[in-house]
Amino acid sequence: MTNDDSDDGLNRRTYIKGVSATSAIVGAGGLSTMSTPAQAQPEPSETTDADFCGFFSPGAQVQQCIACVEEECDDEEVNPLTPLFTGLSGTCFTPNEIPDDADYVTLKAGQNCYLASVDDNTTFCLPPGSPEISNATFYRCGGEETPALVGFEVTCEELTVETENIDDGETLTATVTFIDQEGDESEETFEAAVDDDEATFDLPGDLNPTRFELSFDGTVLDEQDVVAEDAPCFDEPPEPPEPEDPRIEELDVTCEEITIETDDIDEGETLMVTVGFVGDVSMMYNVPVDDDGVATIALPGDLDPSSIEIVFEDETLFEGNIQASDSPCAEVPPEPPEPPEPPEPDDKKELKKRMKEHKAKYEEYKKKYEKHD
Repeated sequence: MTNDDSDDGLNRRTYIKGVSATSAIVGAGGLSTMSTPAQAQPEPSETTDADFCGFFSPGAQVQQCIACVEEECDDEEVNPLTPLFTGLSGTCFTPNEIPDDADYVTLKAGQNCYLASVDDNTTFCLPPGSPEISNATFYRCGGEETPALVGFEVTCEELTVETENIDDGETLTATVTFIDQEGDESEETFEAAVDDDEATFDLPGDLNPTRFELSFDGTVLDEQDVVAEDAPCFDEPPEPPEPEDPRIEELDVTCEEITIETDDIDEGETLMVTVGFVGDVSMMYNVPVDDDGVATIALPGDLDPSSIEIVFEDETLFEGNIQASDSPCAEVPPEPPEPPEPPEPDDKKELKKRMKEHKAKYEEYKKKYEKHD
């Protein structure tokens, strides 16, 4: 669900769990992700305005803004529809197709969610001054229940997914991207059977998982940048990436900052840097080069950087995946404690008294846990 309290920040679900109707619940005709030809476009003369409806909830794409639609669908089940649109930019979105039974579309931009009704509309735009759109998802209210990924957890050893509306014994496929200690990427494909709404994929254990794509019966259920809960997955921090362009001598990435050491770029020149973070968040920075040839970017600290693009004078000097040497950066709150068990009562009066005490202790534990959300 979305969260209207912006002070809560991004919690454990940023890279561990996608709760509720996660990534792609299959609509009519199955589900797939799409980045082209659908792109966010400049605003045309006639558009439909999408309204801000809250802040996104970390997790899979269809989970991020689903709370906006739940408020509109009343008591009906919310069903995300195919295809998902990802990798967008700009402040307007013109899809090349809209599901026939779509009622609403959500647009995620930065950490914000925007909502528009579909009707006969074909272009959806954000209010002036909004961040750029990164993804879009169509929904319908009610109808047939659809297969869904409702949660995931990533460690060095395992990728565990929780599903709904997928029968036991059905096979899920996960394609996982890894980074080794030297910063080299690799990709592996795994299969696992669903058992009691859960499937577990065994990972190598000595490689850092950075992204996964989960599919069922040819349909993409989720595609996410991730960081293992117990990263790094090797003894030493990952080596920084080695840009091929000689004007970038060294690139150092931590949770707090990115340091770019340059060569043959004059003091005072500006680098345009786009940093992507786990959770489908992207930020742009204009970074001046100092007298030592160094450009430094201060990062939020509680988001895990996952990609970077460095541009100088309209030329891309480096573009690739990155990972903080001190990852994970997002806070991992403790699991909620179990409430104490009530003692066996001697009689009904004692039962009532002890149950009341038990309830009070449970509420105390509950409040302690909620402070971490």
